[in-house]
Amino acid sequence: MIAQHKILHFVARQQHFHHSHRHAALASLLAAASISAALASPSESKAEKSENRILLHRLTSPSTQICACEKNSLTTSALPPSQTITEPTTPKPLSRLTLMLYASKLYPHSYLLVPRLLTPRDPLFSYPALKRGLVRRRNDEERVKQILSSAELMEARKNRDQVQMKTILEEMNTVVYGEGVTPQIREDFLMQHGCTGFTDEILKYLVQTFGHRGIVEVGSGNGQWARALSDYYHGVTQNQPNKSWDFIVAYDNMEQLPLSPKVYHKNTLPANKYFFDGVKRASHIDSVKGSRGRVLMLVYPPPGPMALETVVAYLDASLGYGGSYKNDTVVYVGEGRGGANADEAFFDYFLGCDKTKEDKKEGRCQWVLEKVMDVQTCPGDKGYEKMFVFRRR
Repeated sequence: MIAQHKILHFVARQQHFHHSHRHAALASLLAAASISAALASPSESKAEKSENRILLHRLTSPSTQICACEKNSLTTSALPPSQTITEPTTPKPLSRLTLMLYASKLYPHSYLLVPRLLTPRDPLFSYPALKRGLVRRRNDEERVKQILSSAELMEARKNRDQVQMKTILEEMNTVVYGEGVTPQIREDFLMQHGCTGFTDEILKYLVQTFGHRGIVEVGSGNGQWARALSDYYHGVTQNQPNKSWDFIVAYDNMEQLPLSPKVYHKNTLPANKYFFDGVKRASHIDSVKGSRGRVLMLVYPPPGPMALETVVAYLDASLGYGGSYKNDTVVYVGEGRGGANADEAFFDYFLGCDKTKEDKKEGRCQWVLEKVMDVQTCPGDKGYEKMFVFRRR
């Protein structure tokens, strides 16, 4: 108790004159929580102790700059050179302390360390924007049901009142697509990006990081992401498309294309400007059989088992291989748990849950989160997708 009292006294003294009253109270609470957790966990691993030390340093270090919570950022770069802490090079899972602070809403989701080893308790797929969005989506769905069953709509249909029908339709468009977003605006976005949009930062990251390996995209739809990546790759390398090497190969079963090829055929402007003409027809299982060494990319996969089945088939395709022929990296672009993409089993798989005894034996369910990036969502702020990059440990 004496040692704990001395530590708390030291932290309080460090905070004096350097924090606002609001921030000092929060910092003291965090410090007390972290110290109590550390003292109560004598069996804590060395990695967890290291992360806790970094976390405590971040949360309690004095600063002459603007309060970190007011800047909405918190990085070690703001520390003096002598106090800068080097992050561990080997990815570790989130410590019990970090998870406790996050669960108590004292540690923001955006501050969670990346890269890190994923565990079943990791909150990666339940980020705040998605949680708020799912509540909003449920409310929107209820509102649409109310409109469709409203007396106003029935009356307008009965009287064939075109003016009233137009008003009701505009209200539905607002609920479904967002304020000021018309069906045409939505379709224009689909033409250029598909169901969710890439950014220049994403294209640069994928090409720079995986340019030597190549990418296989499964469920590519009309191929907007494949086209953008291919153009960016050849623009950076200043090479003409090489028949012996395609940076990206794209597949789709052609059953649920966002935009009908009968309307957007190869002679239309959108198809020539945004679509990838190299999309091959194949099932999601067959698509990855011959793609050893490439990175698997899933962009906005449909709800259901397709996404996980593709990942498992991708890993199976390189069993017995190593080095540059090993399949070990997955890029997933979509919403998290409870959203519009994949299913619960897919997210559980990346968080370390066992799918089969063989997976457990080989450690195939141990994944490292390498990167999280914001995507360009559809106008109207109704989508909550992100890009996640996973590497099998």
